[in-house]
Amino acid sequence: MDHIGRDSAETLRTFGGEPNDIALRASRPQSLIITIFGSYSRTMGGWLSVSTLLTLMGQVGVEDAAVRSALSRFKRRGILLAERRGNAAGYALSENAWRTFDVGDARVLQRREPPASSGWVLATFSIPERSRDVRYRLRSRLARVGFAQVAGGLWIAPRALEPDVRYIVDVLGVHEHVNIFQAEHVGFGSTVEAVREWWNLDDIGAQYAAFTRSYQDIGSSHLERKKRDPVSAFADYTKVLTSWRPLPYIDPGLPREFLPRRWAGDEATDLFYSLHDSLYPSAQEHVENVAQ
Repeated sequence: MDHIGRDSAETLRTFGGEPNDIALRASRPQSLIITIFGSYSRTMGGWLSVSTLLTLMGQVGVEDAAVRSALSRFKRRGILLAERRGNAAGYALSENAWRTFDVGDARVLQRREPPASSGWVLATFSIPERSRDVRYRLRSRLARVGFAQVAGGLWIAPRALEPDVRYIVDVLGVHEHVNIFQAEHVGFGSTVEAVREWWNLDDIGAQYAAFTRSYQDIGSSHLERKKRDPVSAFADYTKVLTSWRPLPYIDPGLPREFLPRRWAGDEATDLFYSLHDSLYPSAQEHVENVAQ
């Protein structure tokens, strides 16, 4: 079986297009631009001038040429729309991109504690061979939000992810090909063993541990100093969030009873929200000042 946790190495490696190396992800122009638009721009109307973007990206260590190249790719893909406002050239979020960010906020920015077990959501689908590109996109998106493939067209996730699969079906317009069920695992093996077959918890835990190693040195005294330094707060928070964004998606939010006793996700989650609370307000204020 092509279990996403063990056999779909390419999906695990890229996390839906994001490299799984923490340092690489936090320095990649495309990833940083997505963070800047998703985290800061929506309170300002979803538009940023090119000059603002070049300034902000320079402050996280990206050269102008790389920024312009990444912006062009996003424009070709319809993620960003070239738009002038007054005498300033800039880019605005497309409607689909804005909707994706709004949906993603609940997954990325809302603290998730491992819940009590409430069963599973199953998604089954049968898409004709002539539409195999749609079938591929459906499989890819299910994997990217934390579903695991049980067999063939049968995918599973904790019941809390039902809204995610409904959103994917809406976006792809494949309602006639998909059925969704709520289910319990009643046999014939251990549910704990089945969960470990469906998801590679070692790899997910390793990603959390890498995040913690990368950012644990931003301690409380350092954070206090950063509050008085908006540029550093912006640069640090943007890199932290860029590294964090994929993690709540590769982690399906499994109940505590199915996780290792010492789960690396706990420490990483505490660290992220501590950094978010300390750095985000100054980072947002800095972006608004640069954009004026």
